Amino acid sequence: MEPVLRQEFRGEILRARRIANFRLVAVSYAPNQVLPRHSHEHAYVSVALRGAYLEQLGRSSWECAAGGTIFHNAGECHQNRFFKTGAGLLVLEIDGPFLIDLADRGIATDRQSASNSSYCMHLAARLNRVLSESDPVSALCAEGLSMELLSEALRPFRKRRRGSPDWLSRVREILRDRYRENVSLTELAGEVQVHPVHLARTFRERYQCCVGDFVRQLRVDAACRELLRSDAPIAEIAACTGFTDQSHLSRILKRYAGVSPGEFRRLRRA
Repeated sequence: MEPVLRQEFRGEILRARRIANFRLVAVSYAPNQVLPRHSHEHAYVSVALRGAYLEQLGRSSWECAAGGTIFHNAGECHQNRFFKTGAGLLVLEIDGPFLIDLADRGIATDRQSASNSSYCMHLAARLNRVLSESDPVSALCAEGLSMELLSEALRPFRKRRRGSPDWLSRVREILRDRYRENVSLTELAGEVQVHPVHLARTFRERYQCCVGDFVRQLRVDAACRELLRSDAPIAEIAACTGFTDQSHLSRILKRYAGVSPGEFRRLRRA
């Protein structure tokens, strides 16, 4: 797949991964590299993680430094010139049927938009990290972050709504009941009959984290409870609380609590 991606994006492909309705690509461009006029088959969002470049679309041009975010229509023709620092981009490519569904729901997808957004850069940086992770929850995290990034790119000036809709509480209930399972964001949105993009954005606004992070925290909490109240093997606890295996639980618990499962059990009991 990488040679095809390299030909499409004309840069060095660092990582790539397909997630639900998206394809994520981390691509690096050399200093002073020039991309002649070209187009892409699919619509996509690009976020500059480092460096800077100039993108020209017809008579319009946008200078993108770190945080520069552009939503590109499918088939639009543009050209790029990278500055002496080169650049590293995170690209979120959107499947055609999913984009059509957004348009049918009244979400504008027929225009180019550009902004300089630290929040988009934050989302893209997290997606870039998720690209190198392989545990099941990382796919859910990536899907939620992708929905948020697309929402930000399409409607960057949308005002936040106050309060929480009833369906959001239902989402939390579902996650608490099914945190051991690998539930996709699309499946979750279908359960409460809202669009996945709207779910991802509203969930973060209310709970200050993406759905995947919320699920991971539920799993960590459940594993910690089991470590304290039972003498079951750590591998067994990992399996019954949604982790892939004991090493997966150890890695995540160290990230959250700074200790391994065995250390957590010994320290808390002492």
